[in-house]
This record gives sequence, C-alpha cells and structure tokens, in this order.
Amino acid sequence: MAHKILIVDDEENVLFIVKQALSGHCDVLTALDGQAGLEIIKKERPSLVFLDIGMPGMSGIKVLELIKNVGQSPIVWMLTGNEDLETAALTLKGGASGYLTKPFDIDRLRSVVLNALIDLENVRQKQHPEDKPWHVKKTDKP
Repeated sequence: MAHKILIVDDEENVLFIVKQALSGHCDVLTALDGQAGLEIIKKERPSLVFLDIGMPGMSGIKVLELIKNVGQSPIVWMLTGNEDLETAALTLKGGASGYLTKPFDIDRLRSVVLNALIDLENVRQKQHPEDKPWHVKKTDKP
C-alpha cells in the first residue's frame, strides 16, 4: 500500500517542489488552502500532512486543531516561513509532530517523511501483529 502525503500551502511553488521531491516514493496530494486540505483529509485519509502555518483565511493552527479532532488523524508537520519559536511551540502543543522552516532542505524533508512512515509502519504492526510476514496462523485443520 502506497502511503498518501498531503501538502497544504498557499504557495504553489512550495507545493510543486515538495511534490517533485516526494513523487515516486508515495502518493502526493496538494491543497492551496486549509478548507481544501480538510476535505482531502476526510476523503483520502493521508498518512502524513505537511501544513503551512501562515495561510490566508483559515490558519494552519486552526486546520491542525480541526485535523486532530477528526479521530484517527494523520501525522502532521508544520511548514513556516518564519522561525517564530512561540508559534512552533503552539503547533507542537496542538499535536504537530514537528515543523520545518521555509525555505527547507529537501533532504531534511525526505528524512522527515521516511521517519514518519517508519513510525506509522511500526504502529500498524503493533496493532495488527498477524500481518507480520513471519506470523503463521493456526488453523483448525490437521
């Protein structure tokens, strides 16, 4: 199963760069605003979301709050154009796993994605141990 990653940012060049950097490794979805991002999350159920903090209309912090109220929410990493530690602290308290400052390093982005997907796989295997390849199911037949 290919993981889905959603990037929500009001800057089209950021969406393009991230999509290009991650394509081929997973399904990359994009949204230009928070409302569109929320709709994609409900419909597509991505594993990982990169969410811009400073968007017009609905802020990334508000979108994060709404995402975390959905229930089984994706891992969320925030994107920010400024290094405001107070804002970063708010997003971490709000449930974000971390944040990247723009412009961000593509290798760092790929590392975040890889680590997040490994964490997700570890959680999935703990929840469904019978999916492990070395697990042999017992049957009632001799």
